[in-house]
Amino acid sequence: MSYAKINTLGPIPSWAATALTESGGGAVLINGYPLRDTGIHSYRTDPSYIYLVHVPRGATSYAIWVYNTTNQTINVQAIGNVTNDQTYPDYTIGSTYSDSTGTSDMYVLSAESALTPFASVQINAATAPTSGVIYALAIVE
Repeated sequence: MSYAKINTLGPIPSWAATALTESGGGAVLINGYPLRDTGIHSYRTDPSYIYLVHVPRGATSYAIWVYNTTNQTINVQAIGNVTNDQTYPDYTIGSTYSDSTGTSDMYVLSAESALTPFASVQINAATAPTSGVIYALAIVE
């Protein structure tokens, strides 16, 4: 089962267009976020860079792809919510993952164990990065 683009935030950035077109469906979660501190960042704190996206009904799984170009290891936590209007608190999905500098990783989440209408990520670093950015996509099957 494939899905059309689920990103409703406007045009897909050029760096993500091929991946999302070839995968059949997905959305940008983080668009070039320049992390420079050790705080926890999400769509609530940085909505210009980090997005909460709709996971279509009928999805059997979704993956979160993260690319860390910063000069520090980052922590990534998948989060979900039952609405997209910030009415309710977010909840965590699965474990926190660590992504080393200059790496990309894919985390696959089963809809059976992590069913959520809306998904996003929280990111932070133990040591503040001084260069680079973070990208992330949600890819839906």
